[in-house]
Amino acid sequence: MKKLNAVLLALVSVGMTSTALAQQTEKEPGEFYIGARLGVLNLDSERTGYKQGTLYQADNGFNTLDTGVEVGFMLTEYWESRIYYDYVQAGIDGASGDLYGQSFGSDFLYHFNDMVYAGVGINGTEVGDLADAMVRLTVGHRQFINGDLSWRVEAGVQQGWELDYTETFANIGLQLWFGEPTAAAPAPRPDVQPQQAQPEPAPQQPVDSDGDGVVDSKDKCVNTPENYSVDENGCVMYKDETVREDILVEFDFDSSVVRKSAMGEIEKMATFLKEHPQLNITIHGHTDSVGPEDYNQWLSERRAKAVGDVMVKRFGIDANRVSYKGHGESQPRTMGDSDAARQDNRRIEAELKIVNRVPVER
Repeated sequence: MKKLNAVLLALVSVGMTSTALAQQTEKEPGEFYIGARLGVLNLDSERTGYKQGTLYQADNGFNTLDTGVEVGFMLTEYWESRIYYDYVQAGIDGASGDLYGQSFGSDFLYHFNDMVYAGVGINGTEVGDLADAMVRLTVGHRQFINGDLSWRVEAGVQQGWELDYTETFANIGLQLWFGEPTAAAPAPRPDVQPQQAQPEPAPQQPVDSDGDGVVDSKDKCVNTPENYSVDENGCVMYKDETVREDILVEFDFDSSVVRKSAMGEIEKMATFLKEHPQLNITIHGHTDSVGPEDYNQWLSERRAKAVGDVMVKRFGIDANRVSYKGHGESQPRTMGDSDAARQDNRRIEAELKIVNRVPVER
């Protein structure tokens, strides 16, 4: 069992190291993963199996190693399905050697939040050529190392149908994600018709070829558009114009999950950033006054970061252009403790503006 103990120590070390790098990421319908599994089984005390024609008692306790692969698919925002296959290596009680077998099945998993889930499934577990169909209950914890790589730990119990075995298990897995959620197609670019050339005025004395009110002999800017105002030299006059774009996204109570209804608002701001690549954005997160102040500060930062992640991962904004800041409950938009006031205060806000020099129209 020294080898098995070393494997278990490695499982704990991987989990503790990964926690430092983990981040929370919401996966959406259509995304799927391929993963590797490593764990232990606590076999039923009555579990037996054959080896070279001889029936042996399997060693119980968490002394059975199982390794395998799994494939999972996000059915909805909360429901996930998966199938798996494990190779089983069990010790023999009171004798040297091992009993070999396999376990394969499928689960349906329900996600309570970004990290915690539970599920039910069925499988067939075989040890030493003796198999039983089993019902399996699972609880687990998943965290993301980055947007495409996650790790998880699980524990649970499985109950046999025919042989009445009751067995427990624990395992850890590493999952590589594929696919992108379906995004709404961007609106088509408006068809801008080119400005029709104006007929050249008939020659006259004095001549004003471009019709801007300044005769050619004094006109230093020829062919100015007729709908723009010009100065005494016939050149287009300009003024400063401030262009603004703001964003407001509200959240559910005690949640940092971005609502699907907010995607259009976020995409609008992302489009403005793409049109003005010289601008960067700071997203400000806020909460209502329910709960401890330090928790609300943490939640406001998560809300701002969640919107920033959507801009970067879904709408292609460079991560270096997006920053975020949490203000907790310190900057309410609406005073009061009503449900409507609290909803108004659970939000993120951001505003961008740029000053352009634009022609003065007549």
